[in-house]
Amino acid sequence: MSVTVMKKLTVLASLRDADKLVRRLMRLRCVDIDSVPLGNLPDGGTLFRYDCDTSRAEAERRCADVVEALALLDPYAIHEKPRSRPIEAAAETFRADGRFETTRALVADVLQTRNNQIALQNEHNRMEALRCSLSPWLEYAAPLGTAETALCEVWLGALPAKTLISEADDALSGLHAGVEEVHRDKDAMYVAVLLLKEDGDAVARALAGIGFTRISFKGLPLEGTAEENYKYCTRRIGELENEAQSLNDSMYRMAEQIEDVKILHDLEMTTLRAAREKQKLASTDQCAVLEAWVPAARESKVAAALDRIPCAYGMEDPAPDDDPPVLLANNGFASNFEWVVGMYSYPKYGSYDPTLVMSIYYLVIFGLMFADVGYGLLLALGGLLIPKIKRLSPGMTRAMTMFGYCGISSMIFGVVFGGWFGDLPYALMTAFGGFESAEAAQAAVPFFNGVTITLGGEPLSLNPLINPIPFLVISLAVGLIHIVGGMAVKFYVLCREGKPFSAVFDVASYWILFAGIGVVFLHKTVGLALIIAGVALIVLTYGRAKKNIFAKLIFGLKGLYDLISYASDLLSYSRILALGLAAGVMAQVFNLLGTMAGSGLPGILLMLVVLPIGHGLNMAINVLGTFVHTSRLQYLEFFSKFYEDGGTAFEPAVPCDKFSTAEAETSEELSKERSEAG
Repeated sequence: MSVTVMKKLTVLASLRDADKLVRRLMRLRCVDIDSVPLGNLPDGGTLFRYDCDTSRAEAERRCADVVEALALLDPYAIHEKPRSRPIEAAAETFRADGRFETTRALVADVLQTRNNQIALQNEHNRMEALRCSLSPWLEYAAPLGTAETALCEVWLGALPAKTLISEADDALSGLHAGVEEVHRDKDAMYVAVLLLKEDGDAVARALAGIGFTRISFKGLPLEGTAEENYKYCTRRIGELENEAQSLNDSMYRMAEQIEDVKILHDLEMTTLRAAREKQKLASTDQCAVLEAWVPAARESKVAAALDRIPCAYGMEDPAPDDDPPVLLANNGFASNFEWVVGMYSYPKYGSYDPTLVMSIYYLVIFGLMFADVGYGLLLALGGLLIPKIKRLSPGMTRAMTMFGYCGISSMIFGVVFGGWFGDLPYALMTAFGGFESAEAAQAAVPFFNGVTITLGGEPLSLNPLINPIPFLVISLAVGLIHIVGGMAVKFYVLCREGKPFSAVFDVASYWILFAGIGVVFLHKTVGLALIIAGVALIVLTYGRAKKNIFAKLIFGLKGLYDLISYASDLLSYSRILALGLAAGVMAQVFNLLGTMAGSGLPGILLMLVVLPIGHGLNMAINVLGTFVHTSRLQYLEFFSKFYEDGGTAFEPAVPCDKFSTAEAETSEELSKERSEAG
C-alpha cells in the first residue's frame, strides 16, 4: 500500500570487472541499472559510453541461433514431458562439465542439419518436377538433348490436347518439315517436329497458329533418352528420401538433448541482457561507472555482493531533481492488481499507492458486472489453477490470479442476483423436468432465482432480469461509495502532506453537502442546515488561494459547480447494470436456443452443441467487457479524485530463467573470487 523507498547506487570499477559487476547485480534481482550521463567531469576528465557493441552483436547472433535451434528441435522432442517447474541447473556446473561448449556445438549441428534438410527437399522437389516433365516422353527413343545435323533439327513440344495430328500436318504443308505424335493425355499432345534449319521461322509461325509450345530439356542429369533420365530421377528420389530419413533420425537424437539447449538458451539470453545493461554504463580510459536504483530494504544485500568485487560504491537518498523508479509494495492479495494500476500509470515516486484500496473496489464492481455462479466458477478455476499446473511468467501469474479472485466475487454476487449460466437451471427444468414454463420452474424452485427481500410488505427480487431497478440502485450506491472512497484517499493524502485545512476545505466540505442532500429526505431541517453549511464552506474556501475578493467568490462558485461533475460521475456507474444485463440476456438466449428442441435425442444433441459454444462465447465477450469497464471506473472515477501519476516502473536487471533456474553464485565461484581478491 506504499511506494518503496529507493536508494541511488553509484559504482566505480575497473573495465575488466564491468561484466562481473553487472552479472552480480543481475543475480540479486533488485537493481534497476540506469543510464549514466556522459560528458566532462569536474576534474577535467570525460565520461564516454561503455563500448560493448561487438559483444552485444555476437550475443544477439548466438541467441538467435539457440532460439532457432529450439524451435527446430521441439517437434522432434517426442519424449519430453511438459514441465511445471524450471530445469535445475547451476551455470558454473554447466560450464565446468563441458556441456556449455558441447551444447553450443549441438546448436550448430542442428542448424546445419536443417540447412541440409532444406537442400535435400529442394533437390527432391526438383527431381519430382523433372520426372513429371519427362513422363510424356518415355516412348521417345531419341536423346532429349539438342538433336540436329548441319541442315536439320528436331523440336520437341506440345499442342492442345484436342488437336489432331492431321491439323499439324496441314499447318506444315508446303514446308520442309514433318511432325510425329509421341504421347497424348488430357492436358496436351506431345509431338516431335523434324525440319530444315532454313525453314525454322516459317515452321515456328505455322505451328504457333495451332497452339504449339516448344519444350526445351536443358540441364538434364544424363545425356540420354527420357526413359534413362526418368530412371535416374526415380533412383535419386529414393536416395534423397533415405538421406532425409537419416537427417530426421539425427534430429531425433539431438532432440534428446533439448534440456541442455534450453539451459544454454537461458545462459546466452543472460549474456545478451548483461550486454544491454552494460551499454547503460559510462567509462573512462581505465574505469567503468554504473548508476542504479536499489530498494532501501535491499541495501545491505547489494552492499554484501559488491564487497566481493574490487570496486568503490556508495548509496544515497534520491536528490530533489532525481526521478527514481517506482516499486509498489503490497500484500500477496493486492499485488495481483498492481498490473492494472500500471496499465494506467504508476504513481509518482513518494506519492500514495492506491493498489490495496482499488483492489477491493475492483473485486466488488467486477463481481456485480459479471454476477454469475457458473461463469465465475470457470473464471476462478482457470485463474487460480492454471498458474499451479503450468509455468507462467510472474506477470501472467499475477494477472491470472487476479481473474481467479474476480471469479470468486462473481460467484458470490451470482448467488445473490440469480445468475447460474443465466437461467440455465430453469431452462433445463422446462425442457427436461416437465415444467410448462420457466415461471413455473421458478415458482417451484426459487433457489436459483437470487435473493428476494421484503420492502414495504412486498417481496422484491434482486434478479436484474426480473426487476432491474433494485440492481440499478445498488449499482449507484456502490458508485457513491466508490467516489466517496476516492475523496477519502484524497483527504488522507492531504493530511499526510501536512495540509489538514486543505483536506477539510476541499474534501470534507463536499461530504457535508452530500450528507445534507441525503438527510433532507429524512429530516428536512437538519438536511437543509447541512446543505447550507456545505455550500457556504465550498463558496468561501474553494478560491482561498486567490488574492482578489471577487476572484475568491468566482472560484468559490466554480467549486459549487463541481457538483454537476460528481453527479455525472455517479451516473456512469449505471454501466454496472448494463454489463450485468448484457451477460444475463445473452446467456438466456443461448439457453433458449439450446433447449428449444425438447427432451428427445435431437434436443440433447442440440443442447450439447449450442450450450458449450454459446456460453463460451458469452463468457469470453463479457469477461473482456467487464475487465475494460471495471478498469475504466477505477481510472476515471476513482483515480481522478486523488491520483498523482507519472512514475516509472522499477525494472531490475535479471538473468533469463525462461526454462531453467537462473545463474547461481556457487561456493566454488565465491571462493575463486576471494582468492583472486586476496
